[in-house]
Amino acid sequence: MSEVWGTEEHRYEIDTNSTCAMVNGSTLNLTPGVDFKETLKNLAADAGFGKFRVFLNGNEISPSESPSVVNEGDKIELRPYDVAG
Repeated sequence: MSEVWGTEEHRYEIDTNSTCAMVNGSTLNLTPGVDFKETLKNLAADAGFGKFRVFLNGNEISPSESPSVVNEGDKIELRPYDVAG
C-alpha cells in the first residue's frame, strides 16, 4: 500500500456494540456522524503520531478509502507508521 496516513499492535477489550477508536492501548468512545478524517487527525495529533496507519473494523484502509463520517458501530484503530531505515 503506497498511501500512508501521515502503529504497534495492542489487544483491546471493547464492547462490540460501541462506536470507538483504539489508540496506544486506550479505547475512546466516538460519536457516530462526526467527520472521519478530522477525527482521525485529532486523535493522531493527541497521540503524537506524525504518520499513522488506520484499521476500520479490522481492515487497514488508506486515506482514499475512508468514509466521510464515523458510522454507528465502527471500530477504528490508529497505529504509528514505522519506517525502517
